Amino acid sequence: MSALLAALRISRRGIGRARARSALIMVMIGLPVLLLTAGLTWQATGDVTVKEGLNWNIGAADAHVSSRAFTKPLRQSADGSILRGGRGAQHRQPTEQEVLTLFGPGSRAVPSRFASTGYQAVWGYRETGLREIDLRDPITKGMYELLSGRLPRAVGEVAASPGTELREGSTLTMRGTDAAVTVVGVVEPQREPESQEIVVLPGTAFNGSGHIGTDWLVDTPDPVSWQRVREMNRHGVVVLSREVVDAPPSGNGPEYPVPTAAGGRSDITDLTMVALGAVIIVLEVVLLAGPAFAVGIRRRRRELALIAAQGGSPRHLRGVVLADGLTLGFAASLLGAAGGIGIGAAVTPLALHGPFEVPVGRVAIVVLLGVVSALLAAVVPAVQASRADVAEVLAGRRGRIRERRGLPVLGLVLLSGAIAVIVIGPVLPRWGMRFGLYQVSLLMGAVLGQLGLVLLTPWLVGAAARLATRLPLPFRMAARDAARNRGRTAPAVAAVLAATAVFAGVAVVISSQSAKGGTRYEPQYLMGSTVVALNGSNPAIWREIKRTAASALPGVPLIEAGGFAKPGFSHVNIVVQPGCTRDCPTPFTWFREPFVGGADLARYFLRGPDPVAEAALAAGKAVVFDPQVLRDGMLVFTAELQKRTVHSVPAVVRRSPGEPLVSAILPVSLAAKLGLTVEYDTLITDPAALRVTPDQETRLNAAVQALSRSAYARTERGFQDGSAAALLALALGAAVLVLGGTFAATGLAAAEGRPDRATLAAVGATALVQRLLVAGQAAFVSGLGVAGGMLIGLVFGVVGVLGKFSDGRIEGVWVNSEPVGSFASEVDVPWLALASVLVGLPLLAALLAALCVRTKTVLTRRLT
Repeated sequence: MSALLAALRISRRGIGRARARSALIMVMIGLPVLLLTAGLTWQATGDVTVKEGLNWNIGAADAHVSSRAFTKPLRQSADGSILRGGRGAQHRQPTEQEVLTLFGPGSRAVPSRFASTGYQAVWGYRETGLREIDLRDPITKGMYELLSGRLPRAVGEVAASPGTELREGSTLTMRGTDAAVTVVGVVEPQREPESQEIVVLPGTAFNGSGHIGTDWLVDTPDPVSWQRVREMNRHGVVVLSREVVDAPPSGNGPEYPVPTAAGGRSDITDLTMVALGAVIIVLEVVLLAGPAFAVGIRRRRRELALIAAQGGSPRHLRGVVLADGLTLGFAASLLGAAGGIGIGAAVTPLALHGPFEVPVGRVAIVVLLGVVSALLAAVVPAVQASRADVAEVLAGRRGRIRERRGLPVLGLVLLSGAIAVIVIGPVLPRWGMRFGLYQVSLLMGAVLGQLGLVLLTPWLVGAAARLATRLPLPFRMAARDAARNRGRTAPAVAAVLAATAVFAGVAVVISSQSAKGGTRYEPQYLMGSTVVALNGSNPAIWREIKRTAASALPGVPLIEAGGFAKPGFSHVNIVVQPGCTRDCPTPFTWFREPFVGGADLARYFLRGPDPVAEAALAAGKAVVFDPQVLRDGMLVFTAELQKRTVHSVPAVVRRSPGEPLVSAILPVSLAAKLGLTVEYDTLITDPAALRVTPDQETRLNAAVQALSRSAYARTERGFQDGSAAALLALALGAAVLVLGGTFAATGLAAAEGRPDRATLAAVGATALVQRLLVAGQAAFVSGLGVAGGMLIGLVFGVVGVLGKFSDGRIEGVWVNSEPVGSFASEVDVPWLALASVLVGLPLLAALLAALCVRTKTVLTRRLT
């Protein structure tokens, strides 16, 4: 114990003397801990469990009965989710009397209804949600928070959520009634604070509000046990019990929300992925922080030699170095964890709704992971310090430390195995995909690949140094120094290589996904057109949207289009049937639902006036843009409502410039023949009349969304490639890791190379030569690591692309079970981004190293 305390005191003094180097090591160790802690805090806060959200959902009730009941027995989980309904069962609505009968004497049931409705205010018509519940009842405590005003007490009084932007005193007319209601308070729904709701008393039924069912909040004299829940399931009723959520039943099966100790295949998969991810992080931290620890040990070699001269054993020397790892690792991990929790506390409440939660157990594991990483990073420098020749160090000679040349054969075997594991992933059977074995194979391949690179890198360093014999003198000396000191060069090169491989692999995947999206993107409107659309049209809200769009775009013609609807039912889907029976050269996606409109819509899609098309629409005929959809001069389509019915209408074919954007335009007069109505839900601006700027689009979208959450405005600008920002972020992350590993190795080389630079200065070498020497050392480490990482990352990226786009098999190339043309059609390599990193990072590292090196060399007296 006394030796450990002494080692810790020596370590603390050494850390205080080299604050800059100690801070660098702490950043390398603490940054991964900070990121992991922030991520875990974000996940824990965002993952609102049933128990955490119980008061938001059922208030102070003992049980909650769902409006979705069955006519036959069912099976549910303890958290209230339906697992299986009775065979042949139909949905039904439980009544209050049935609920009270099931729960027994002394029980009380409070109804809670929710529907979508609308209201008319002084500024126009809006859509919102409608909640019928008496918030004065103590059973609702916790579901809503009163922000201002008071709660409704009588019919004609309502409360509004902050999302509606209504304030107390506002007067509204609800849809389906001429009676005005007054907002008397503002209440915030705790389950969804940003939602738009109007709260009314039970029994205030507005015509047209369309209730979707009644939930029941039940107050019982005794807690509702799991056995009673099972008994109610036999009556087809779904029950969420507070007693069951607070104390879940023990057992094994999907009906129990708490996983058993045995777990399942998915639990084992998750555990395996977490373990493999931890191994990758530890290896990366060791490779980055190891050379930095070695710098400190070489700087303190005289101090360690004095300890050995005074009787210290090699074990004591190793203890001093490991104490550095323990002290710095513990401090960095604690600071990183505290910073991660602080970031989580500051960020998660702004983006997530849930009680702020710190997963203490997981954070403790991350802190332990950081300490272990620091200790492992200090192991090799500790062994080297214990083997140093005391006499040589005290005499001022550097001595020679036996360098391991690695195990290139084993490294190649592990690297080949990593590639094989990754290649096997995409061809796993479907059950392998379902249980996450594909993700495990990727992580397993990454771990094996990183271990293989660590063993292979010393040999790569020597091979690269032998190729540098024709370079200028400073660069030859840098390459020779790197090869002679593989112990400090190889870990840095391996860290740079791993970081670059991750960047290259992910860059290939992102670029391929972007290229695939661009290739398969199908515009629905003319380029430059601005479209205002409403999902689920309502005549009142549609009139407000048209008025708002006309005000935002004054003087611009608005082309109105829509579809068919049946009164009392939802939108009727119209599906055009292709005229050809097989081998249609046109993709089936062209036969999507047509528009219903008039002559202005035909002029828009035909890019100009067309008397034939306009006359056809006036005569009740359809206008089609592809002759393949015609069958004997008729457009055949199915109307899908309660049952599918086949209809046909005479049609004319008109060719539009370029690819057709829609299959057909149906005349408005056709609705009456089919017993339907026209449901307008789209406004289009012709780009020839106006091209909306992004600012105008943003304001227009905000204006229509204020009217209805189902409305939006957008401008057709083609496929928007967002991969550039992602690639830039990846490149910046890779640059931080590459420069960190490079500067750690270069700093160690510069510390050890002072006698060499002193010799160069003694024989007349200029400051430029010394700067070029240090720049060459940085370029060697970063250049070799970046080049090797690019090659490995390309392999990982290509296999990742094929694995993501294949459906469990590779036969040629398959995408979503459909064959595609060629390998090149799926893999897109961002050559410019990769070339920029390949050339730019080594040059940047060399430049920064040359600028930071001290060229003023003090000539020292030597004993040899």
